[in-house]
Amino acid sequence: MPTPTIDFGKRLNIAEAIDAFAPEQGGIEFQTDQAGKIHAWHSHSVEETLIVLRGQMTLEWADGSPQNIVGSAQVGPGAVINLPANTIHQSTNHDGVCQYLILPEGGKAAQTRHYES
Repeated sequence: MPTPTIDFGKRLNIAEAIDAFAPEQGGIEFQTDQAGKIHAWHSHSVEETLIVLRGQMTLEWADGSPQNIVGSAQVGPGAVINLPANTIHQSTNHDGVCQYLILPEGGKAAQTRHYES
């Protein structure tokens, strides 16, 4: 079962995060979520790294299906989250704005699979 790893490092501004994590070739995504936004259960075909710049969110992950939640973490500025390919996960932004970078493996676009909860 793929399991995320989370490093609660120092808070980075966007320029520092791009300098530290941007791929040599390919793209990254800048995501803004408003309070209450839920990215419901899904997985990606490639490994992804998320770098939280502002705000807080709860990340949950599951083994095999969303009915089998095996982990949860509250993350905020400075968190670097590594999601192995095919990790079933969801994120919830509770209060205020949450902003983060999404770096797909090798700068490649990921195929996303959605799950019923």
